Amino acid sequence: MKTRTICGLTVLLALIATPAMADFTVDIGTPASEAGFSLVGWGPVEPSASGGSYGSIASDPASLDGLCRVIWSNAAPDDGGASASLTFPTAVSSVTIRHLIGIADDSFNLNVYGAGQLWGTVTDVPGGTETWVETTFSGTPGTTITLTATGPKWSGFDTYGQVAIDRITAVPVPLPGAVLLGLLGLGYAGRKLRSLV
Repeated sequence: MKTRTICGLTVLLALIATPAMADFTVDIGTPASEAGFSLVGWGPVEPSASGGSYGSIASDPASLDGLCRVIWSNAAPDDGGASASLTFPTAVSSVTIRHLIGIADDSFNLNVYGAGQLWGTVTDVPGGTETWVETTFSGTPGTTITLTATGPKWSGFDTYGQVAIDRITAVPVPLPGAVLLGLLGLGYAGRKLRSLV
């Protein structure tokens, strides 16, 4: 009984000694949530800037604040690309992006890059319904992700493909010290277990 108690406490201490890194959640369009992250190339806060519905985000219970931003470029040619980037304090290995799928002739390709490498693409075809969806991308860890929208401009709104983003949640890469500390703790627990058996 004493042996089990000591081993259990040792394993518990090893787990406590490994600090868990919390996911980064950036509620796009909310200044307080965006603070501490570097955002480049994003459009204005919507729908407050235009009064547009953006999938009725203002009354969407899944949205944290009813606000979003759009990847857009008024000057971009129809076959060009508009991009926006988000830089995190530490490297991330994956992101989950809550974005809008449009209607009518609103169509686009949303390419997500991390550390300069393509993590994945979402294609929205013309037609359908205006719906908020979550898509997860992962790849080579990096501190900056870049979202690039390509495709014809939507005729009903002067954005670039109306790629509206509600929020982005990213999984940080554990710091080397945290991993080492955890391994040392587990190694100690293993040695303690062998010595008591």
